[in-house]
Amino acid sequence: MRVAVWTASLLAVMGLITGCSSQCESICAEANTCSVAERTTDVDCPFFCADAEAFNKRSQAAGHESCASQFQAHLDCWEKNTAKICDKEFQGCAEAGQAWVDCMQPYCAALNAEKKTDPNCASGRPSLVPF
Repeated sequence: MRVAVWTASLLAVMGLITGCSSQCESICAEANTCSVAERTTDVDCPFFCADAEAFNKRSQAAGHESCASQFQAHLDCWEKNTAKICDKEFQGCAEAGQAWVDCMQPYCAALNAEKKTDPNCASGRPSLVPF
């Protein structure tokens, strides 16, 4: 019993220290450890991850397919390859990332054609980018 309580407490403290509450936020935080030479931007992880989920909900509400499985595949790929997340030459997760972007594209294009906007679309293209 004592070990279970101690383990649960340790995990809770580690969650507070890292600030990561999801797979997306954990991977994003890993990407943010890269130097400017390796990755030119840092991402506000909680905002980005919430935005990705909210975008998917708006897209589905507008009658477009869910991109959740593509986003999950993208996250799963990076989770398996976190040691390479700062390696600009590594292309192992590019296909999964592109599949996610390709899935988001029709929603952004449709909004653009209808002269409507979405906070995650710019000029008919998704502005959310893979890690």
